[in-house]
Amino acid sequence: MRKLFNFFKYEYAVVLLAVMLILLLYLTQEMFADVFWAVSILSLLGLISAFVLSDVLLTWFVILVVMAGTFTMMAGIVYLPHFERGILIFTLPLFSGLGALIKSLGGVRESALSNKSNIISYTNHVNSVTKLKNKENAARFYERYVSFIKNMDSKELTVAATCINWAHSNQYRQQNYTEYKRVLKEIADILKIQRLPDEVICYIDSGNFLIFSSKLENELKKSVDRRVKEKLSEIKYQDQGIKHDLQYKYAYQAINHKNVNEFGTFRDLTNNLKRQLETRIVVEYQ
Repeated sequence: MRKLFNFFKYEYAVVLLAVMLILLLYLTQEMFADVFWAVSILSLLGLISAFVLSDVLLTWFVILVVMAGTFTMMAGIVYLPHFERGILIFTLPLFSGLGALIKSLGGVRESALSNKSNIISYTNHVNSVTKLKNKENAARFYERYVSFIKNMDSKELTVAATCINWAHSNQYRQQNYTEYKRVLKEIADILKIQRLPDEVICYIDSGNFLIFSSKLENELKKSVDRRVKEKLSEIKYQDQGIKHDLQYKYAYQAINHKNVNEFGTFRDLTNNLKRQLETRIVVEYQ
C-alpha cells in the first residue's frame, strides 16, 4: 500500500477516478441490459462509504457486498449476461478502493503540509545549529519583559542580559564550516547544562549568545559565570589535525526601573552590549 501511495499523486488519483467513472458509465450505454442507474448508484455508494467508514469497516463492508452480490448473481434468478453481472458485483469495491486511495493521499498531503508548516515555524524561531531561540525570539522576550517592568513600576523587577561572544568566529567559519558548526553546538550544549534552568538562552548572530535571567545574587552569578568559563575553555577548534584554543568576550547589562527607558528596545540593549564587546576587543589587542 505504501508503494502504491508513493506511485500515485493526489491529482492522478482524482483523474483516475473520473476516467473510470466516465468509462464505466459509457460501457453501460453499450451493454445489452440497462444497468446505467444501478452502476451510478453503486459508484456513488462506494465513494460515500470510502469517506464515511473507517478502513476496517470499509474492508468488511466491501467483502460482505461482494459476497452478497456474488451469491445473488450466481445463485438467484437474474436475467443478465455474465459481463453485466461482473460489472454490478465489482463496481462498488472499485470505487470504494479509489475513494479510500484519494482519502489516504489527501491525508498524506495534509500531514505533509502541516509538517512543512511546523518546520518553517520551527526554523523561524530556533537556530538550526544551536537549537536555541533566535534573535527575533530574544527581541520579543526582552521587550515584553521591559514592558512589564514599566507597567508594574516595581523597584524589584530586574532582567539581566549576559552576552557571550566567541571571538573571531567568522574567521573560523571561513576556514572550516563543519568544525565551526560543531563548536557552536558544543558551546550551546554547555550553556544549556551549566546555566540556570529558568534562564532564557538565545543565539542572536555570528558567535553571539545572549542569556536573559532574573537578577542573581552576586555570589551565585560569579559561581555560574566561573563554571561556564571553565567549561568553555575546554572546547577546542580542530582543523587539519591542529587544535586551537578559543577566546571569548563577555558583556553584561542589568535593566530595572532606573534605566528601563535607556534600554527600552532590544536594539538599545544589543547596541550597548556590542559597545562593551568592542571595548574588550580594544583591551585585548593593547
